[in-house]
This record gives sequence, structure tokens and C-alpha cells, in this order.
Amino acid sequence: MHFEDWDARLRTTCGNYYGVPGTRQREVKGYVRSFAFHGLDVADFACDLDQIIRTRKGIQQDDSEYIFLVVQIKGQSRIDHRGRRETLDPGEFYLLDSTREASIGYGGREAQFISVHMPRGSFLLEADNQLRIGHKLDAHHPMHAPMRGFFSAGRTAMAEQKTRGDPRLLYDLTRIAFTPGDHGIDASRASSAENRCEMAVTLMERNLHRPDMSLGWLARRLNISERQLQRDFLARGTSFVRLLREKRLRLVAEFLRVGGGTDSITDAALGAGFNDISNFNRSFKSRYGCAPSDYLRQHRN
Repeated sequence: MHFEDWDARLRTTCGNYYGVPGTRQREVKGYVRSFAFHGLDVADFACDLDQIIRTRKGIQQDDSEYIFLVVQIKGQSRIDHRGRRETLDPGEFYLLDSTREASIGYGGREAQFISVHMPRGSFLLEADNQLRIGHKLDAHHPMHAPMRGFFSAGRTAMAEQKTRGDPRLLYDLTRIAFTPGDHGIDASRASSAENRCEMAVTLMERNLHRPDMSLGWLARRLNISERQLQRDFLARGTSFVRLLREKRLRLVAEFLRVGGGTDSITDAALGAGFNDISNFNRSFKSRYGCAPSDYLRQHRN
């Protein structure tokens, strides 16, 4: 396959990720395919590129946000993401965040992996603890066997595209597998404005369903003042109210696109923390350019 064709299929399937060929490489030994598994989009890749990269520009160009559950099938992948490097061998799992930069290196060697696209908002919503995003799950981990068994049992159905429906079982299994033993918040990180914002956004994303979510609630959890936290948000060019509304609208859009356990627009809005449906409808139309009912019809047909 020509590199340009492979690279275009990558972006069509996964968003603005970019293949980097080896020196003078024009052909790719591989493919990019997609199918559905438990109601989620899955990409199946094979290549012999130098690497695949995710840049800040690519992040800004994509409207949808995902946590990718990566499963190495053949060869190796060297992943640099969230300030650490992991090398994936066949059978190992990895969580990759589409909102952060990344590089996945192959060094010109043939490799294959699949990537399950879990909508970021709904996946993180019930993740009460700090997930090990940017870490791998190797064969020595006690949750490796259940994860491998889940995918092995579904391998035929995945290939035949027969699995449909609610993704919550996979969400729950993945959250358990990638939750560390230490569940507490590291208070020492609150000395940095950047870290405070990151921690605040993480707490917000995992508690969007709470109608009592407020700046004060976040500040108390982080043990800092509301004024300080608001200054931190403003320094990043946003505010608590603006960011909360955007996160909740993205979550409703995810529910409407992939099901999220409900076909009801009102249930989706309430599940994302909106308690004023009229205000929700106005905000959704302003953000997505159409009413929620029209958005649902467009993505469920």
C-alpha cells in the first residue's frame, strides 16, 4: 500500500494522527481496517513505519476525544506518552489519551495492534480513582488474564463484526485493570498551577454527573482556595463554568453517538449533570449547530 493511502486511512479511522515513514519509504507493509466491538469503533493496524505521532496541532483539529485501549498483536510498539516510555510486546495492553501528545515507534519493523476507541467522557465518568493512562498492562498483572480472555472470546465476533450494544462491560473491566493500588490524591502536586489544573480537570471529568459540581467542590477536594483555582483556570484561557459546560456537552454528544446505555436525550443530559433541560438544549444547539434530537438521528442511522 502506498504510504499516502495508509496515512489517509489512519486519519480517517483515528483522527489526526500522522504516520512517519522511514528514509525513502514509499510503500507500507500493512493496512488500516475498522470494525465495531461491543458498540465501539475499533481500528486494526499493521505497518512497518518509523513511527506514528500525535501533535498538539492534531489534538486541536479533532473535535472528539478518546481513551484508546491498545492491544499489541504482533511485533513491538515503543510508546512515548504523558512523560514516560513503554514498550509493548504481543498480548500486552495500553491506555492512550487522545488529548495528549504521543509517539508510537516501530523503527521500520513490522507490527500489528488494535485500538478500541472508548469515548473519553463516558469512560472517565465513573473512574473514581487515578487511572494508569500511559502505562501498559503486562502478562504479570493479575488483570491481564481477564482482559486477554475477554478479547480472545470476542475474537471471532470481532472479525465478523457481530458484536453490538452496550460498551459498559469493557469500560468496567478496563477501569479495574488500570486502577493503581494507591487511590489517593497526591497533595504535593498542588504546589504547581499546571498540576492543580490537571488534577481539577481530572476530578471534574470523573464527576460530571454530579449536579452539585461547583468550583468550591473542586477546590475543597484539592485543598486550595476557590480564588486560586479560578486564577489557574483563567491562566489557561478558560473558566470553571466554561470548561464544565464544554465537558458536559461533549459527554452528552458521546452518549448520543454510541448509546452510553440510553437512547433518551433527557436521560443523557441528566446523566451528564445538566438539571435545566431548556438551558441544555440551547447550549447544545449553540455548540453543535443542531438540536440534540437532530444530532441523535444523524449518528444513529
